[in-house]
Amino acid sequence: MATWSKDDRPDVTTDEMYAIAEMVADKTLSDPELARKLQSSKLVLQFRYTDVERWGSEIVPPLTIDTTTDPIGVVTGDTELKPTITLTMEAFTAHLFWMEKLNILAAITRGHIKAKGPIPKAMRLLPMLKPLHTNYKLTLAELGREDLLAFPPD
Repeated sequence: MATWSKDDRPDVTTDEMYAIAEMVADKTLSDPELARKLQSSKLVLQFRYTDVERWGSEIVPPLTIDTTTDPIGVVTGDTELKPTITLTMEAFTAHLFWMEKLNILAAITRGHIKAKGPIPKAMRLLPMLKPLHTNYKLTLAELGREDLLAFPPD
C-alpha cells in the first residue's frame, strides 16, 4: 500500500506546468522521425488538468497538441482548435503517468482519466510516448525540480 497521497506532492503552478510541457515538447518534437510518426496520426490531442486545492479552479486552460500541422503545434492555454481526443485528469495523475508510475488504460478504466473521442486511435500512440517520459524527467532535472523527480517515492 502506498505511504503517500496526492496531498504530499510538491506544488506546481499552472505557469510552471505550461513551461514544463513546452520544454518537453521542444525536446521531443526535435526528433524528425518521431514527429513524422505523430503527424501520421492526424490527431488533435487536448489535455485538461485539474488541481482544485492548489490552482483554485476546476479546470485550467488546456494543453493542446496538433499533429495535423508541420511542424506539430503545441498550444498552452485556450485555443479554437477542436480536439479529436480530450483527456481530463488531475495534475497529480498526469505527473504519475509521465513518471511512468501509472498505467493509462487502468486509469481510464477506473475513471482517474476521463477520455473523450476515438480512444483506440490514441492508444496507438502509446508506443511513441517513451521519449516524452524520458524528456519529462530530463526537463524536471534541468529545472532543478528534484522534488518532482522524487515523487512519488518508490
